Amino acid sequence: MKIFLLPLITLILLVLQSVLTEVIPSTFLDGMLYIPHWPLVISIIVMIFYDREHSYVGLMNGLAFAILTDLTFTSILGVYLLGYGVSLYVIHLLKRVLHKNFLVSIVFVVLGVAIADLIIFGVYFLIGQVMIGFQEYLTTRLVPTLIVNVIGLLILYPLTKPMLTKWKYELEK
Repeated sequence: MKIFLLPLITLILLVLQSVLTEVIPSTFLDGMLYIPHWPLVISIIVMIFYDREHSYVGLMNGLAFAILTDLTFTSILGVYLLGYGVSLYVIHLLKRVLHKNFLVSIVFVVLGVAIADLIIFGVYFLIGQVMIGFQEYLTTRLVPTLIVNVIGLLILYPLTKPMLTKWKYELEK
């Protein structure tokens, strides 16, 4: 049963992220655009608190839902897969160096979301889908995206960390 719980949670977050973008009106944001990357956020949390040094549950979960995001929300397949894949791999390398606590989780989420979003923006910019400059992207898209995803972490962290650490210790027994 536990094996289905993580994909189910991630699927619920994928649905909630699309609902959230429709709930908050654009007039409230004054021209700013945010993109919740909650499947990426939960995958980073899984990488921090569940994965061991040579296991890749968080990476595989993130890649699976990146493909699903590509199929559902984008017209170009593989953009989210590339962004999430590179982002999660960098986090996987960095988690060996830093302690696993709340502040490091915030740093990892900010770094992971920034890497993924920059890659996604870069690909769309290179193929001509996005016509804004980098400075405008930073102020009107990246910063609100980082804020929304840190808020998502603040909600998800206390709900998922105890469950994931418990599952990790049960797996090690």
